[in-house]
Formats: sequence, C-alpha cells, structure tokens
Amino acid sequence: MQANVPFGAPALSTAIEGGGSAAIDVALVPTGKMATTVASSSAQDLSGSCEGATHFVRTALLGAFAMAPGSRGAARTVDQVFAAVGSSGQGGTTSKEGEIDACRAAKPDAQAPTERCHAPLRLELVPLLAKKAAAAAPPVKQAEDELPKLSNPCPEGTVLSGAKCSPPSFAPTHLCEPADARSCAAECGKGDVGSCYHLGIQYLGGKDLPREDARAAELFEKACGAGVPQACYARAKQHLRDMKSAKVPPDAAGRAKVREFADKACEMGDSLACFSVAEWYLSEGPQAVLPKDPTRAVAFLRRGCDLGHGPSCSALGKMLVEGKLAAKDVGVAVGVLQRACQGGQSEDCVDLGDILRKGQGAPKDGAKAIAAYAYGCSLGDMRACNAAGSVYAEGDGVPKDVAKAYSFFEKGCPEKGFGAEACMSLAGMYEKGTGIPRDMPRAAALYEKVCGTGGCLRAAEIWQRGDGVTADPERAYSLYEKACTQWGEKRACDAFGPLLERKDKERARTFYADQCARTQDKAACAAQKRLGGAAR
Repeated sequence: MQANVPFGAPALSTAIEGGGSAAIDVALVPTGKMATTVASSSAQDLSGSCEGATHFVRTALLGAFAMAPGSRGAARTVDQVFAAVGSSGQGGTTSKEGEIDACRAAKPDAQAPTERCHAPLRLELVPLLAKKAAAAAPPVKQAEDELPKLSNPCPEGTVLSGAKCSPPSFAPTHLCEPADARSCAAECGKGDVGSCYHLGIQYLGGKDLPREDARAAELFEKACGAGVPQACYARAKQHLRDMKSAKVPPDAAGRAKVREFADKACEMGDSLACFSVAEWYLSEGPQAVLPKDPTRAVAFLRRGCDLGHGPSCSALGKMLVEGKLAAKDVGVAVGVLQRACQGGQSEDCVDLGDILRKGQGAPKDGAKAIAAYAYGCSLGDMRACNAAGSVYAEGDGVPKDVAKAYSFFEKGCPEKGFGAEACMSLAGMYEKGTGIPRDMPRAAALYEKVCGTGGCLRAAEIWQRGDGVTADPERAYSLYEKACTQWGEKRACDAFGPLLERKDKERARTFYADQCARTQDKAACAAQKRLGGAAR
C-alpha cells in the first residue's frame, strides 16, 4: 500500500478489515513531471530548516488520482473509480484530487501544470551524500551505441509489476533485470513490456542471445506502443543507423519513420531522447540523415531541459545566448543556464556568472554571479574559482572581500592540477601584498607554475631585478628563453635577445634571423643586420 498510494493522498486512517475480499482501488492519471537537473547533493548543499533530512526530491509525477474502497476480484476502470468517489469523499480510504477530464485536456508541450490536474502522485527520492565531494566529476556522456536500461523504482523487496509495486510472490509479471536474457524473455512472454524492451536490447547486442535486428525492432515497437519511451528512442536510433549504413533506403519514408519514433520518445518524457534527437536535427554533412531543422532541435532541447536533463539545458542555453540557431534571448538563457549549472555543467556556471556580472542581456547581479561562479568552482572548474575571486577582489557588484578572493584563488590553484588564471591572480596578490603579507619568492614560484600564460615572463622579470628575491640572472635568462621559444611571447623575446648576445653572438644572430623571418619584427631584423647577418 505504501508503495502505491499517491503521494498527495491523505494518510490511511482506517484499516481494511474482514475476510479476504477487502481492497482499495487506486486510479492514477499522470500527465506531467517536474524535475531538477541536480543529480546528487549532500547535507552541506542544503539551506533552510533541513535537520534530519536524508533525501532530496529529484522528480515529481503530477496528475490526478482517486482512491476508494473496493473488493478483490472486482476490478474497476479509472473512470469508474473516479465516479465512485464523486465530488465528496475526503476521509478515511476515500479520497480524490484533480479531475480526469482536465487531465485528458492536458497538452504534451504545456509549460506549466494543468489546472485541476497537478496533484503530486509519486516522488523520486535520491539519498543525500554523506559529505560533499571536493570536486564532482564531469557528467559522463553515454556511449553512442548504448541504450538506457529501465530501473526498478519500487521500494526494496518489491518489483515493478505493470504500473504498481508488488511483492514478487503477488506479481503475475515484473520488470526483468536488464542483463538477465532468460528472465527478460520469460517476463516479456507474460506481457511485461519493459522486459520486452530489455529483451530487444539483448537481441540487438548479440551478446547473450544471437543478434537478430528484426526481432529487436519488433520488440522495440511493441514496447513503444505500450508506453515505454526508451523503446521508441531505441527504434528510432536503430532505424537511423540502418539508413546510414544503407541497410534500408534513406528515403522520405525512412526519415518519416525515424521522426515518428523520435518524436514519440521525447513527447512521452525520455529526456535523453530529446537531447540526442536534437543533435540529429543539427547534423550536417554526408552522415546527416534527417534534414537540418534548428527549430525542431530547439523544441527538443527545451523539452529535455524541462525534464531535468542538464546537457539539454546546456545546449539550449548556448543557443539562446549566441542567437545563431535560435532567437537570441539572454533573459531566458539565464534560467536555462542556471539549470544546466545545477546539473553539473560547470562551463555553464561560468557563462551564467559572466552574464550576471556584466549585465549583458540580463540585469547585473553580483551576488547571483558569485553564486554561479562558486557552484562552478565546487564542481572543479578553475576558471569559475578565478572569476569568483576576481569579483570579490574588485568589489564588482558585491562588497570587496580580500579574504574571500584569496580563498577562491587558492581553490583554483591547488598543488596538483590548477587553473592558470587563478594562479596568476594568486601570484599577483603575493606580489602586491594585497590583503596578505608580500611574498615575492612565493609569487615567482606561482608565476613559473603557469609559464604559458605570461607567468614565466613575470617570474623572469622578478629574478632579473632581484625584486624581493636575491637576483638570479641565469634563472631569469632560462625563463625568458622558455617564454620566448616555447610560448612565443614578444616581450620575453625582446628581453631574451640582448641577454643571448652577451653569451653567444653567433647564436644571437641566428635567433634574430629567425625572429625577423617569422614575425617581421623590425627590432629583430635590425639586430640581425647589426650582428652581420644578411638583410631579410
């Protein structure tokens, strides 16, 4: 009972008593889903009164429900259960929320819950992590040929049997384990369409069963028609692959078939299908089977984002900011990028922070910019750490806070693995003594750590002048050379040339000749001529 009674129903206040004929009929009419892009969270991420929290809500299935006493062996249809409850019945085991007619009028592309059909039916709960990870791993992109498996959403000790959770002994059939080909065949034979989908994957893979593409297609179409969106996506993907390999003609009829199954998969709520199919509509070149259609791609990404798929939000947000494949709308992009950021797409945290920090296309908001950068930093994006530190260092839209700036710069420049920008910013604080004691050896070491971003040049200048350190001409010479020859920094080359002349005029002439030929630098050409080299 606890596994199947709608979340929005009141607690059962009376027990079912007497004989074996008592039962409760529950009618569910799901029409929509609300989802967060957050896949994992810890107690440290929570705010507000959350003492004792063990889980967070990942998704909520919305719709209408009716619940009324019934009898074993006397099955009633959904309409009959709703009619039995009527407009009254809000007590004990009799309850109703929402109207079935309102649910039937719901549209798949609705942007908000349908009036009189938005009762919470089921919640997906995700356990809170014991502690926050130092840096979350980037989301793993699913392999191109991999199809998603269906998971058992039921409490431990029960199985998914049709639309309800039941003890295995009471279930006439149930969702099989994806890797158990024998069980999937048996359960599919008894009518479990989710198991038919898993069996189709087995036939398509040809690992535990002989590969039979036609049989897989038959099973996918059967499961798709029975309401398994992942099966619709699998069939669309299978047909698309066959068209690319010329197993079936890549004609209008074939494209229409791909679109039919792809559209159905996304419409029925498969967020991965929405994202993947959007990519199909953006493909170009000889491998593109479907005509390029940015409008459809945007619609698919928007639905995928609404379904809580972070990568869909990421792709859509970039389109809205760039205004190339979709109408530019930075104001809307802010909300989309926020969801992408929360879903673990750290680069979107940086993009969101930049928009809010600069106020380009959306109201400037330093506090929200900091929040976006800080979340990106917690995901391990060193650019986000540097950006957050810079906002605090400059007091850009928030009160200036040197201590917080230092903390973010330090996070972005750890001993192992680092972000060049954060290391340069941290080195600058040590060099200038901004809110911390001036420490030139530490500044020079940090500059050297990020040689290719101007760090070696800055460190060379410090060692050459003996600025807060004991002058070391040889070290300066080596750093200038590295910055010039490996990274092509002009200022480093300008400083390195004269130092090289004092050591080896012949090598200096060759160096100047190379600089003159490659960069057409007038000073290098003049120095080559002065040392007796041929004019270029």
